Amino acid sequence: MMKQVAANTSGYPSLLGRTTSLVVAVIAGVFLLHAVYVYSTARAEITAGIEQDVHETLERLSRSIAPFIEAYSVHEYESLIATEMALKQHFAVILEDYEMGRILGQPYYLYGQLRQQNGQYRLFQERTPPVQNELAQAFYQASAPIVGGNEELLGKIRIYASDDLLVAKLERVVLEELLTVLALALTLSALLGTVLHRSVFRSIVAIDDALRNKDAEGIPLQPVPPFQYRELAVLSDGINTMLDAIKASREQLKLERSRLENIISGTRSGTWTWNVQTGETVFNNRWAEIAGYTLEELAPVSIDTWMNLAHPDDLQRSADLLERHFRGELAYYECEARMRHKDGHWVWVLDRGQVQSWDDQGQPLLMYGTHQDITERKRAEASLSMAAGVFRHAREGIVLTSAQGRILDVNAAFSALTGYAREHVLEQYYEDILASDQYSRDFRHQVLASLDAKGVWSGEYWIRCQNGSLLPSLMTIAAVRSREGEVEHYVTLFADISHLKQTEEQLRHIAHYDPLTGLPNRLLLGERLQHAVASTRRHGDVLAVVFLDLDGFKAVNDTYGHATGDELLVTLARRMKGILRECDTVARLGGDEFVVLLPELSSGPDCKTILSRLLSALSEPVELLERTVQVSASLGVSFYPQVPDIDAEVLLRQADIAMYQAKQRGKNQVRFFNGLDHTDDTKAVPAGDQE
Repeated sequence: MMKQVAANTSGYPSLLGRTTSLVVAVIAGVFLLHAVYVYSTARAEITAGIEQDVHETLERLSRSIAPFIEAYSVHEYESLIATEMALKQHFAVILEDYEMGRILGQPYYLYGQLRQQNGQYRLFQERTPPVQNELAQAFYQASAPIVGGNEELLGKIRIYASDDLLVAKLERVVLEELLTVLALALTLSALLGTVLHRSVFRSIVAIDDALRNKDAEGIPLQPVPPFQYRELAVLSDGINTMLDAIKASREQLKLERSRLENIISGTRSGTWTWNVQTGETVFNNRWAEIAGYTLEELAPVSIDTWMNLAHPDDLQRSADLLERHFRGELAYYECEARMRHKDGHWVWVLDRGQVQSWDDQGQPLLMYGTHQDITERKRAEASLSMAAGVFRHAREGIVLTSAQGRILDVNAAFSALTGYAREHVLEQYYEDILASDQYSRDFRHQVLASLDAKGVWSGEYWIRCQNGSLLPSLMTIAAVRSREGEVEHYVTLFADISHLKQTEEQLRHIAHYDPLTGLPNRLLLGERLQHAVASTRRHGDVLAVVFLDLDGFKAVNDTYGHATGDELLVTLARRMKGILRECDTVARLGGDEFVVLLPELSSGPDCKTILSRLLSALSEPVELLERTVQVSASLGVSFYPQVPDIDAEVLLRQADIAMYQAKQRGKNQVRFFNGLDHTDDTKAVPAGDQE
């Protein structure tokens, strides 16, 4: 019976065989298509990687080489190019140095390295036809300008990439795909018969039932049931593991998205997505908030939304930067621009982005970026720029020190006023360089106390200059504090007041000295008399006050004129100064009246020699330019101390009385004040000498 059945069914094709053949054929076809796809994808990715690597190298080299070109450091950038060739294995790297070319009298100085077939590198410094032919065979090439700090074009860098790396990687991909296809085909061929024979279709139905119920995102809700056969069990476990991995990945993706949203929210940055081909644009809420709007107020949004809000002067720069990014000259787009706020004012934003997908023609498709409000930063930069201008051009000296007093910076006016070069004082302590020895520790403590309490100190300060001289200045010191209130810096500003001091000294001299004779006047005489009385009281010695009036001076004035009289007064003043001691004082009260202070006498009679010399000197003829004149003097003398004690004003009045007595008794003589009869030539002596 079984044979009959077998006979009856022997003519039918084997379902297992046909299914196996069909599956094998399908698998082979799928794997073949997959291999082709993998090959194309790998080629595109490897090609893009090579191109990206070339552009990244271009950007890095153009940025790194610029300082070396400006410094004419040929060896440095030659070493840099050699290192880059060794690391990246480019086919060739060629540099055109315009700056060195100008020095050499050529359009440019050419340097490069070319990789040979044996993997070694040789120097490239001349474009010969054979070398040009080699370069023309490069798989990919790109160049970039080298721009200096002042936007000056310094040179050009060009990189050539060979297809060796592409071929090697593609060969490896093809080999791996062939091995994979072969391994899978052999494995499946060996297992298909057994698996299909042992209720494989029933297992497939069970799997289909398990995978049929899905959630909104297409993920099965139930796991695949276990099977008794190992292969199906492996498949079941694999599917379940994959489902678990997908679910875990989905949860991780949600978590990462949440973190990204929190970061964006925390940094207060707007985000945007731009379809470059269609103009379709997506903004987040923060993007609109920066300009004072809500997304609903801006709807419908497109790239025109940005163009309508941006400052017209900034749009062209933004467009230029975008084009450079699209051409691959810039790794990413970055532009500072102004946007009109809903309230009408302008806000500064930092617009950043990068193309993430390109079409088959290499044109940009999707671009993603951020939008950050930098208005406060721009204001701070403007303030810093203004402060820097003031710092550079101020006529006053400015010193910036640390909280510990170490000099951080000085301006040009500081160097001009003090003689110290900037590099000489940097990192030096302020006290060690500029402090004058005339200030005590207490004074410095007072300055610090004022800075702590008020944050500022102002006053006159004598600065020690580099040549050792002292510069009078009007100084202001201000403490710069952090947000926490800690002192971070001190700013010292000082102005040269030498001319004010000179004027002050001139005014003081005018106020205290006789303009004709240069002798102390009545005001300075009063100060010195007070000082002499106080000193005599302390030391116990004797002070003589001599009131002197010239005899016959009026006749000289009336006869020869005031010019002759003035000349006579100057000469007699010089004679008196020549007779007196260093500690003595002769002052002119006005007209022909003078007062002489003779301090530090041991007794009253000690002054008689000086008085005699005064009488003699004043009575000698005076040789003037056109004539000889002669006068004399009457002297009245009073002494200090006396009993009872008297003040300086009374002492001077006593000498005046004695002088008038000398006038009345014949002139050209000395009279001493006596309290009994006002004057006497022998009895008026200091209290310490009375018997």
